[in-house]
Parts: sequence; C-alpha cells; structure tokens
Amino acid sequence: MKKIEWQIKDQEIKQDIASEDNRWHISRSQKGHDEPKLFLTNYDLLLTPHGTGKDYLECFQNFIKNCDQYVEQILRAKEEAKQHILVLENAMEKIENED
Repeated sequence: MKKIEWQIKDQEIKQDIASEDNRWHISRSQKGHDEPKLFLTNYDLLLTPHGTGKDYLECFQNFIKNCDQYVEQILRAKEEAKQHILVLENAMEKIENED
C-alpha cells in the first residue's frame, strides 16, 4: 500500500472570545502567515431601534423613544470601549518600560 503524506497547503485559525457578561464579542481569524483580522461587536447594540403600537402614531412615537434609548446604549458602549483602550494602552506602556 502506498503511504499517504499529508501537506498543509493553507491554514486558517478562528477564535471567538466573549466578555464575562457576554456583551462584548471578538471574532479573530488568521489565514496562513497573514495578519490576524479581528471583528468586535457589542451585543447590547444588535437590536436596532424599532417602534410598535396599535397605530402609526404610536409606532412612530415608540420608535423615537427607542432611538433615544439606543443612543444612550451606544454612548455607554462607546465610553466603556474608551476606558478599555486606556487599560490596554497602560498595559502596553508598562510592558515597554519593563524592557
């Protein structure tokens, strides 16, 4: 019987990580020796503004109210992301100063 010799022609690594509260998610992929690609999302922001109600007026009123709530969620997520960037930058600076 002829021996089979396997060769890896292309390799792709995928990894999904989530914050402890499951709101922040990062999908990381890397193909071969290419630079890794990361995709960050916040699950609090997945459902876009919407309106419901018994008539058009109520739907639009609820839509506007929902938009305001969505903007507040975006601002909270943005502020949290800014704070996380500061933590990352401080950690990088600390590592660089140790060398």
